[in-house]
Amino acid sequence: MTSFVQQNKVAVTVSALLGIGTIAGIIYYMKTNSSNNSDDSSNSESSKKKRRNKKKKGKSNNGASSTENGSIVEEDNKNSVYPINEATKLPNITPEILSNLSESEKNDWAIALKEKGNEYFKAKQYDTAIVYYSNALDCKKDHIFYGNRSACYYALKDYENAVKDTTSALEIKPDYSKCLLRRAHVYEEMGRYEDAAFDLTALSIYGGLNDKSSDSVMARVLSEHADKLNQEVYSHLPKVLPSSSSISSFLGAFVKEDLDLDLNNYEKDSGSYYLISALNEIYKDTDEGYENADNLLNQSIKRFEDNNNSSNDQTDKKIIAIAYEYMGIFSFLKTFDNAKEYVEKALEISPRPRMHVVLALIAADKGDYVLADQEFTKAIKMNPEDPNIYYHYGQVYYLIGDLTKAQSNFEKAKALNPNNVYAHIQLACITYRHNEIESCLTMFNNAKTLFPLSPEIPNYLGEILFDKGDIENASKQFDIATKLQEAIPGNNIGALPLINKSVIYQNTSDFQSCQNILEKAVKIDSKSEVAWSSLGQVYLLMQNPNGAIECFEKACRLCRSAEDRKQTIALLESAKIHLRVRQDKVLSKKMEEVIAQYSAAQMAA
Repeated sequence: MTSFVQQNKVAVTVSALLGIGTIAGIIYYMKTNSSNNSDDSSNSESSKKKRRNKKKKGKSNNGASSTENGSIVEEDNKNSVYPINEATKLPNITPEILSNLSESEKNDWAIALKEKGNEYFKAKQYDTAIVYYSNALDCKKDHIFYGNRSACYYALKDYENAVKDTTSALEIKPDYSKCLLRRAHVYEEMGRYEDAAFDLTALSIYGGLNDKSSDSVMARVLSEHADKLNQEVYSHLPKVLPSSSSISSFLGAFVKEDLDLDLNNYEKDSGSYYLISALNEIYKDTDEGYENADNLLNQSIKRFEDNNNSSNDQTDKKIIAIAYEYMGIFSFLKTFDNAKEYVEKALEISPRPRMHVVLALIAADKGDYVLADQEFTKAIKMNPEDPNIYYHYGQVYYLIGDLTKAQSNFEKAKALNPNNVYAHIQLACITYRHNEIESCLTMFNNAKTLFPLSPEIPNYLGEILFDKGDIENASKQFDIATKLQEAIPGNNIGALPLINKSVIYQNTSDFQSCQNILEKAVKIDSKSEVAWSSLGQVYLLMQNPNGAIECFEKACRLCRSAEDRKQTIALLESAKIHLRVRQDKVLSKKMEEVIAQYSAAQMAA
């Protein structure tokens, strides 16, 4: 069952854009248009590529630099407007000479020096070009001269000087697009991804948010930034269990263990005692219960391993194997790499089909669907009537888009375990995917009769109704789901109905109600990265970037994998950029102008 918020994440983000002048949107909607040519060149990128492919640049026989069209770059001492050093064949301009020039003469010299520098640049003689651009700057401080020299430094991989020159150019002309883009590229090369993203944002703002030329550059920068943060910051976080609602949905499709759960029937402090204690905590379906179960499972395994060589240990192997299986499940939920080892150990001790199912899910989580299929096949071969197999098998097929096989597996899961509410819901969702709307609604109503206290059913029915445009009834179903969740023990779906309802508030521009309901959601399910991320987006809407940053940072810490975290990092970056735009007087003023133009266009439409 695909998450409603995941399905609508783009819509949520786009809604957030409008309140902040699409700053967050710049993160997602840019295209690349990078160029290393000197800044006053008027040639198109396509013509440059054709020219580069047609002719290579090199040296002439006499050692002078050859330009792209084959002409020689050399100084004409007689006709040059500025003095030339006979020995070096380079400009001979000193402060004393400049002090005797008029402003008009300085301007003429600067232009001539720049033009000659361009010739050397085109010939890839960057060091010589730098000399000419530097002399031009001695004559006149001009943003183009700084920009051209920065292009030389960039080509030479002298990134520190490239940053200095692009910055100097932007101090003169803040909306100088070529330098904004070049400095973004330089920052990217230096690993200063936040600065690169800010420059790309500024580029878009100065372009009235209409220029999408650096879209792919931004996407790449944010991906590199996310990889860096995942490695340097988030890879060192302690591995913890996800929210109880996530664990509940994972374990809820398995049949409850057919074991005696009365602790009085087990020797205190034994491995079996700790396992049964863990199962009792699991069935509470709360954050605290799952945390307790995690600790108890560790104690159970320790006791079994301590007694491994004891000849007096009469513990049923089935009990020991189940302890290892659950240890593997909890390790998997915490993303430990050794999860598979625990489950394989369980198989060695006392195999059962469910263990192969868990191995299949571990493989599917890593994208290895071939191995997952093999493990499901082993489970079926062991016991084709095991009710724990088919729901999860159907989930994998659902994820890869094979609805026919998904449906057949969900039907078998429902037949073998009629109490599996998720099988009923998934079958209704697949029916909806087949555009059989009335049949889908009938299936949901039948499920309501069978599971009148299940908050899952009205929640996912609400998703279906929202998708088909019935907003009023979708809202009612989310409210029913919320009330049912509040009324029953456990945390079946946690804050999901509230998060879903928040999307409706966003669509109706009721942002204050959206904020209120999401603040409630994070209190109910403080481990939900979706709740924190959604609240962060709303804080951006409400002009609260500091609050947004706090939410996105919490969401980043809660994300289960580095890949899941990438989009949240992009949102975190958008909030930080928002703050920087506020602090930049020139850019913030331009942003206000763009927002005003956007609002006027919306009203006119």
